[in-house]
Amino acid sequence: MNGAAVIVVLVALLASSHILLSSRTVRPRLVARHGERRFLVVYSVVALAFFVPLFTHYFTHRHAGPLLWAVPDSWAVGVLLGLANTAGLVMLVAGLLDPGPASFAGKSRAAPSGVYRITRHPVFMGVTVMALAHAIANSHATDIAFFGGLAVFSVVGCRHQDLRKLATDDPTFERFHAATSFLPFTRRGAVRGMIELPPLAVLIGIVVALVARCLHPSTGGCGLLD
Repeated sequence: MNGAAVIVVLVALLASSHILLSSRTVRPRLVARHGERRFLVVYSVVALAFFVPLFTHYFTHRHAGPLLWAVPDSWAVGVLLGLANTAGLVMLVAGLLDPGPASFAGKSRAAPSGVYRITRHPVFMGVTVMALAHAIANSHATDIAFFGGLAVFSVVGCRHQDLRKLATDDPTFERFHAATSFLPFTRRGAVRGMIELPPLAVLIGIVVALVARCLHPSTGGCGLLD
């Protein structure tokens, strides 16, 4: 089995285990039998059991397989991909700093603000944006399988989370769901959400994006393209 195929299988196993353990039928049973804390421990161990080999296999098979397309080596493309990565990081950090009703540690509020005017899943959608940007910039088979798989996993996970929470008939989450968008920047109010972003989240996102780019092993410098 080639490198890309192994990555696809590992992503599929990761997604399947995630959906199964957090489903509306399996999760309540496991929590009732073992408690919330033990369930989260098991959930984390299972996730790591697929995450670790997935990342290990990719980073030992980077840029392997056929080249599926060529990315123009231009400053415009580099800037666009750099902005996409930075935007993804800012969304991710803002979501971590301010967990919303869609998260495991969510708050009981229905009115969106800040990053939740952009998307109700800022952490996973931030990962999706960064993964897609990397998939575009790194066009070998293993790169597409890894970054494309992460993007698909994030989107599917967000959709599954929405359906699971809507099934609880929680009126607070239902109002929050109706007032927010699934995909980033697809609903009126996203610009206001950008203005409301915590300065700390913006600062951390920009700094991490710059540091990660400068330390990227493939360039040895601060270029934007891989």
